[in-house]
Amino acid sequence: MRVTKAALTPFLAAALTLGLLTIWATTGRAGTPAKLSVTDGRVHLPTNPDATSAYFTIRNTGGSNDELVSVSTPVTTDVMLSFHTYTGYAGRMWMTEALPIPAHGLLGMTASGSNIMLGLPKTELRAGDHVTFTLRFRHSAPVTATAVVVAPGTWAPSGRT
Repeated sequence: MRVTKAALTPFLAAALTLGLLTIWATTGRAGTPAKLSVTDGRVHLPTNPDATSAYFTIRNTGGSNDELVSVSTPVTTDVMLSFHTYTGYAGRMWMTEALPIPAHGLLGMTASGSNIMLGLPKTELRAGDHVTFTLRFRHSAPVTATAVVVAPGTWAPSGRT
């Protein structure tokens, strides 16, 4: 009896765990995948011929977090995700490997927060040009989006600059 009880205990624990996980998932408690949309694409007209930046609004209407992990564009091979913070008049910028997109939230890129740094463009960018980007995420499929080239400070969705 003791051998049977010892063998039965792990089996019952596994069956109970599997049953609870099934209930958790079927009742929606496990969450839904991230559901991303990319809008408001803009690239600042370069004030420095060596670099500029791009901005998008990424909405996540799904129930799971995701992350923007890389971006590519035919305009340059030098693309980096960056983040800026400010304390008083002192600012700090650093490159990051990913930008978080919360479940039921958004990543709103700004000149003073998260953005995409673009190195030396292969061709001259002019106001009104359209630039294609491919945004890659940790869990979701890549998204191709277009951004318009604008002068810094001239266009910002939802009051952002």
